[in-house]
Amino acid sequence: MKVLGIDTSGYTNAVGVADGNRVLADFTFEARRDSLEKIVANIDFVLKEAGFGLEDIEGFGVGLGPGSWTGIRVGVTVGKILAYSTNKPVSGVPTLEVLAYQARSMSALICPIINTGAGDTVYAAFYRTKDGTVSRAGEYYVGDIQGLAKMVKEPVVFVGAEVQAYSQLISQALGSPDGIRAIKDVPKGATVALLAATRLECEENDDVLSLAPLYLKESTAKAFVNKYSRSAQVKD
Repeated sequence: MKVLGIDTSGYTNAVGVADGNRVLADFTFEARRDSLEKIVANIDFVLKEAGFGLEDIEGFGVGLGPGSWTGIRVGVTVGKILAYSTNKPVSGVPTLEVLAYQARSMSALICPIINTGAGDTVYAAFYRTKDGTVSRAGEYYVGDIQGLAKMVKEPVVFVGAEVQAYSQLISQALGSPDGIRAIKDVPKGATVALLAATRLECEENDDVLSLAPLYLKESTAKAFVNKYSRSAQVKD
């Protein structure tokens, strides 16, 4: 199944094309203010790299986050528009799962980490691998590194854009670096496409109108508005 994948959850954006379990094209680029224009241009680029036109794509995959509150919405919206306008299915994929899947060759427990953009608070989750797939073991985590370190009970591979610093802090919190490994990586559009293809081939597509980003933490802007809205209500 030919799938176009998009992820705009972090400091980098990514687009890619997969056909079944084969990666045909993948491109990662810096997220900027003109990200929407760049995403559209780079979708065209990866389609040409794969030798396809948009009409050849049979489904779409979008990274749902967590990550940048505004950034995620851009990618999800683009994916939904493409799916709706072409009448093709779409599947949302959590970005933490994307990172975990990219480290699936590791035999240890995998813990992808994404910076929330608010101090030392991170998004994370633990994943186990089996037969080339990954499955989440437990709930999503939102909190500081020290709290995440307390959850480590066995050898763990941390993966993400800033994991070197995080893994050092976790090793310090545990008092030992034994069993702690770090892989620096960012979500790839082709990985989103691969995971979405698996879902879509099993007819596990999402409703194009109700598909929404995965927000685990209130955005800074929204929290600011809510805080002062509540303050105004109290004063009244």
